[in-house]
Order: sequence, then structure tokens, then C-alpha cells
Amino acid sequence: MTPGLELGIGSVAVVVLTIMLASVPLPLGMAGLAIATIVGAVLIPDWRYSLGLAVITYFLFVGFIAGDMGVLSWRGHDALWQFVAFGLAYIAGLVMRWLMHAPPPD
Repeated sequence: MTPGLELGIGSVAVVVLTIMLASVPLPLGMAGLAIATIVGAVLIPDWRYSLGLAVITYFLFVGFIAGDMGVLSWRGHDALWQFVAFGLAYIAGLVMRWLMHAPPPD
């Protein structure tokens, strides 16, 4: 499967997940979309496409989970910590993919 197709499938999955998490408390919504970021980084083989999915996921979080009605806005320190959390989730996904596909020698 090509990475572009995987990005499209991942984007649809993240939109559906965002709709499902729209009515939950903020920490649960953030955790759900951060897990989606990790899964995307693990499953999409090209880092550029998985980074694209991570950015889409972050914008959906900011617009619909942390924000109101799809309005992207920066809310000071809270937004900075949320951005850092998504960045760390993406890095964790890349590390997990590396460990799964290139395990250390015995």
C-alpha cells in the first residue's frame, strides 16, 4: 500500500475518532488523539506522511476538542503543553516503529 493511501485512510480514521471524542472531557480527548498519533507513526512507513497525519490530528484536536466549533486558536501555555504532548507522541510512535522493524541484535 502506498503511503499516500495510508495517509488518506488515517485521516478519515482520525476525523471519525474526533467526532466520537468531541463530547468527552479534554484529557480523554487528548489521550485518544495522542494514541492515534502514535498509531499513525507506527503504521505509516514514510515519516513525512506520518508527520502529515500527526499535524492533521493536532489541528483536529485544537479545533474540535480543545477549541470551539473548529476554530483554530492558540491558548497560551495550555496550547504549548498540548503541542509538546503531540510531538512526544509522534516521537514515541517513531521509536516504537524502529523497535518493531529493527530490533537490536541478540
